[in-house]
Amino acid sequence: MLRYQNVQSSCTSIAVAEDAIAPNVCGEDEVLVNVKAASVQYIDAQICCGYGRTLRRILQQIYKQSKSDLPVTLGRDCTGIITDIGNKVHRLEVGDEVWVTVPFWSQGTMCQTISVPEKWVGRKPKIIGFESACSLPYSGSLALSALGEAGIEFANASNKRILIQGGCSPVGCVLIQLLRHWKADITTTCYKRAIPVVKALGATDVIILEEPESINETSFAEGDSPQKTNPSLIKQLEVKDELYDIIIMTNHECDFENKHFSKFLKTDGTIISTLPPPLLSDSCGGSSRFLLSLYIKLRHKFLSMLGSSFNFFDETHLCYVTLDKLAEFVEDGYLQTVVDKVYQPHDIEIAVGHIQSSRSIGSTIITFR
Repeated sequence: MLRYQNVQSSCTSIAVAEDAIAPNVCGEDEVLVNVKAASVQYIDAQICCGYGRTLRRILQQIYKQSKSDLPVTLGRDCTGIITDIGNKVHRLEVGDEVWVTVPFWSQGTMCQTISVPEKWVGRKPKIIGFESACSLPYSGSLALSALGEAGIEFANASNKRILIQGGCSPVGCVLIQLLRHWKADITTTCYKRAIPVVKALGATDVIILEEPESINETSFAEGDSPQKTNPSLIKQLEVKDELYDIIIMTNHECDFENKHFSKFLKTDGTIISTLPPPLLSDSCGGSSRFLLSLYIKLRHKFLSMLGSSFNFFDETHLCYVTLDKLAEFVEDGYLQTVVDKVYQPHDIEIAVGHIQSSRSIGSTIITFR
């Protein structure tokens, strides 16, 4: 089990908990999964620096995942095999090869065995392995959510001019492939070493970013993001003098705000971000946290009395419906996996550092096999 334990606000205290007690039973609407691989996402580094801590503490108590917000098991997705199912699970069976994605507040997936609600689990495409498949559940769900927010689909994507900031990010790799199949005109940004990859995925035009200074991949302290401001990006966009229907922000290779990109949009264009949004709850003081906790718990109790589900913080795009769409794209042959590096659990700090670096292309995976 790969866990983050905060020590005096340090962001570097990730440990492999070999003696942690893994679940051996599942709830009535849950499945037990023997995890084979999990991807490392940028949000994992943010979670190590406190992202979502207030909501995580409240929601994990409601769902009885944990009595404390620490330690946190990392991982927002995984692949594996179902070993047990609850009595209200009807869509999945023991022995199914599955992929899983979970919201930011939930305990993570980097554990050899996890118990997870059925709604976050889909059948993995059989034509790809566990490690490679792990590049798609979380990043693919974010990509489809962004396209849905933009109102882009197969029927209307043709000839749309779309700028994908961060074409070699896990989300960017998915977006380029889908939009290429839908015949959109794709411009993307990446570092020089990633040009062959984004071109192969289907990018029409590539804006090459300036390489940042060399940074130790094992360091991921808060405020020390390996990817710095890239002034050449705005300059190159100004030289190109083109307007886009949609600009999608997928990673932290530059720290410009949306307003800097708005001048490159068409009149009815829009900017969409797949990055984790800032959470006001993370900066709440003691009294504010108490009031927020009281509100959420009362809302949950009220909805439970009405027989309604409480999914206000569930990130609705993270569900089996989205996972099944991704599986269909893979099986139809126009969505491929892009895996950069595969690490063992004891190399988790290196993996978290790598996913934030300019050297990262596609997904970084932790294997449990």
